Amino acid sequence: MKIKKGRTRLVFIFKNIVIKVAMIYLYAALRNEIYFLYFKLKIMKNDGIKEYFRRKKEINLRHIEDRKQYEFDKIKKEKEMQMDIPITKIYECYDTTAMCLLSGIMANLQERQFYKKTKNVFVMPTYFSLFGFLNIQKRGEQIDFWDSIDVWYYIHDNSQNHHQPFCDGHTLSETDNFCLDNGHLKMVDYGSRSLEPFLEKNGEKLYSNFKIPE
Repeated sequence: MKIKKGRTRLVFIFKNIVIKVAMIYLYAALRNEIYFLYFKLKIMKNDGIKEYFRRKKEINLRHIEDRKQYEFDKIKKEKEMQMDIPITKIYECYDTTAMCLLSGIMANLQERQFYKKTKNVFVMPTYFSLFGFLNIQKRGEQIDFWDSIDVWYYIHDNSQNHHQPFCDGHTLSETDNFCLDNGHLKMVDYGSRSLEPFLEKNGEKLYSNFKIPE
């Protein structure tokens, strides 16, 4: 058995299966909440409750403007990519309390639900999920003939639209996120919601066009 540690999950690698266990960062979540509480109380003590609520209102208005800009950018990207882009959830925002607690669980749930719904040929089967805390997935063979740039070029050149791989460029350019399954290239890490529309549009082509380099 081998063990690999990702950003949100711990992976136990056995002969025929891998088990992905969601990592929950309780200390980081608690630290965040204490920091935000301390920050609020400090403002109230130094500047008064009225000033605190004035700043809160100002921040809320800024968030509304940011949201408008986000929606505008999202529409522009969807036109470029010719596919839908999921709205970002709070647990996908870096270093939030929700991310510390839920990101690994939601990635596990996403993989199981996506495979169960689509049976996409370009992803390794996820057989079971225990409420997102634990996933059981088929094991593949490690890739040793490509580096990250080779994977990226293959994905980029075999997508419907050259903008589409940028939906999650980090995941789609890491060799550790791919494997061989009976000579076919497949993804092992597809827990990002951004990948779902990409894989639905490109999975079949990426699966069919692959040939092991000689």
